[in-house]
Amino acid sequence: MIIIIVIALIVLGALGFNIKDIMNSDMVQSNLHYAWNLALMIWNNLLATPAIWIWNNIVIGLIWNNISKIMTLGSQG
Repeated sequence: MIIIIVIALIVLGALGFNIKDIMNSDMVQSNLHYAWNLALMIWNNLLATPAIWIWNNIVIGLIWNNISKIMTLGSQG
């Protein structure tokens, strides 16, 4: 993924685009601010509750506790 981003930046630079000027423009800043607020709204209203439930009940509850038990049993034997 990083390689693709670097290649894209090189190509844009070769085509004469100045990424710094583009990112600092008022229009891009406004769009990024809007997208960030939209992402926060989606996270807070739709994704946070199920993600936290999955983290607490699946990842911590099942996976982490089972790994912990296995490590404890392995160190006793």
